[in-house]
Amino acid sequence: MATRKPQSGTKSAVRTKTRKTKKKQPRRGPVMRFKFGHLILIWILSLIACFGKYVYDRNMHPEKDVFVKSASTAEESSSKSQSSSKASAESSVSEPVESQAPADESAAPDTSSAEPVEGEESGNEPIVPEGPKKTNPVPESEVHDGDYLKKCAFLGETNVYLLGKNGWLAPLNVYASENLRLTNYTREYIMLNGTTIRILSAINAASCPIYLMFGTESLFTQPTDQTAEQFKILMKSVMAQAPEAPVYVMAIPPVTYIAENSETPLLNSTIDDYNSRLLELCNEENIYFIDTNTAMKNNDGKLDPTLAEEDGVHLNADGGRKLLEYVLNHVPPAE
Repeated sequence: MATRKPQSGTKSAVRTKTRKTKKKQPRRGPVMRFKFGHLILIWILSLIACFGKYVYDRNMHPEKDVFVKSASTAEESSSKSQSSSKASAESSVSEPVESQAPADESAAPDTSSAEPVEGEESGNEPIVPEGPKKTNPVPESEVHDGDYLKKCAFLGETNVYLLGKNGWLAPLNVYASENLRLTNYTREYIMLNGTTIRILSAINAASCPIYLMFGTESLFTQPTDQTAEQFKILMKSVMAQAPEAPVYVMAIPPVTYIAENSETPLLNSTIDDYNSRLLELCNEENIYFIDTNTAMKNNDGKLDPTLAEEDGVHLNADGGRKLLEYVLNHVPPAE
């Protein structure tokens, strides 16, 4: 039986046809695979970026925060609910005041305005208020009741901050912090009605009486003449920001024997020299000066330890009460 030989020509034709057929098949594009995890990651990163931008804007430009209710609006709404009863000077500061806004709407500073550019407050030209020559230190006056304090703004360092913390002043009347200094007030923020804001922005266009008490903290590290010059710059800045507001300068209080003999002493002689410079400044600028230093001294010319915190420098609750009693008994006449 004869064996059939394979036809090589036929197989070659089949291979060629198959090869040609494969070449005719269209090429497939890249495969797109969707992963839900990628979408979640993008969403999380976007959320983090938005939150980071908000935190940055909140700290760098707090006055532009649309989520913060302005202090003036809060003061206006709060003032409608405050009590109209009055008490004597002694009774008005015998108990801590409750948190409430100034009774007079005009006492509410406009916090919506942006802060002036740093450096503008140096004021080459003196700002001398118009009117008759003022008598300094302010003499004893008719005793005012505690409602007067609710119409004022108190700007200062730790001692003023403690007046609010201890309850002698309503929070909306205190423009101070434990970190505020004559050297950093253009940068340091204060807390006012739940809002962080700088003091010059907080008092913008205010018409209420403004009390200033600065210098205690600075005298630990610098001489009296430098500190007084820094206070002068601050005072003129306040007068420029609130030209309609009467500005009163308070002498810084004395310190105890402990403070004078600590590792970082602050002497009462240094404080007296500084207060004398403030008195001269107030006479030059025709600004009222209130001698809250002499009123706080004991027979030894120092702060009584019963009126001071443990450091002997800052006023405790009793010291704050005594200081405000003096203020209420030495209110300058209305202009």
